[in-house]
Amino acid sequence: MFYLALWLLCINTAFSKTTGFLFFGDAGNKSEAQYRVARSMKQFCNNNLCNFVTLLGDNFYPNGVSGTNDPLWKDAFETPYSPLAIPFFASLGNHDYKGNIDSQIEYSRQSKLWKMPSRYYSFSEGEIDFFVIDTNQFNKEQRTWLKEALNNSRNRWKIVLGHHPIYSYGGHGDTEELKEELLPMIEGKAQFYLAGHDHNKQVIEKKASDLTFIVSGAAGQTSPMKDSRGAIYSSDQLGFAHFQIDEYRAVLKILGADGKIEYSKTFEPK
Repeated sequence: MFYLALWLLCINTAFSKTTGFLFFGDAGNKSEAQYRVARSMKQFCNNNLCNFVTLLGDNFYPNGVSGTNDPLWKDAFETPYSPLAIPFFASLGNHDYKGNIDSQIEYSRQSKLWKMPSRYYSFSEGEIDFFVIDTNQFNKEQRTWLKEALNNSRNRWKIVLGHHPIYSYGGHGDTEELKEELLPMIEGKAQFYLAGHDHNKQVIEKKASDLTFIVSGAAGQTSPMKDSRGAIYSSDQLGFAHFQIDEYRAVLKILGADGKIEYSKTFEPK
């Protein structure tokens, strides 16, 4: 019986697709800090599984992009990140809204790396369903879409991501609208909510919630923590984050600008 159980475990593991992805936001300022962190991402992905990136908004500073020919596409996206040679599934931040957000959607048609089919959308990779939301205009139409998408989701892992955090101990703090409108919708449905906006790195768990809230907004600039005592991990230094997920576990890594692991935790699906 022992060998049969071991054989069945090996078979199940073999058919369970493992997915690895980077996630970060607030990076597109074409600074040396952005380029330095991007080089560390490339080095990290040389030795770790990186299928794609989920980009957590404020993709271009300070005022988004003016169109698909804006020089920022080259200076703040293509040049630093093309060496990764993996897709970027992007969401919109408040700085992006200062420019032409339609051009960020349109750029998907001419780029092999940039993926933004609409202001909000979903996609699936391996054992994970992703729900990319637009937290700048989280209106009734988008809430209806998200509720239906979550109800129709069949993968074991569900990750919701957007620019503004639900909870944060950074300077911007919590987003009250999302606590009222978004949190009840994803509680008990998803395991993780990923966000940027605050230019630091945080992992937050609440006793009353099954969700883990992760802020990764330090890939190009940093801002100090306001009060990090409620976070299980926090850092106001440059860096990025990575998940490796299969059917049975999700391994989170928070990394510094040098690509060294600062925090790691393994989660099992509930």
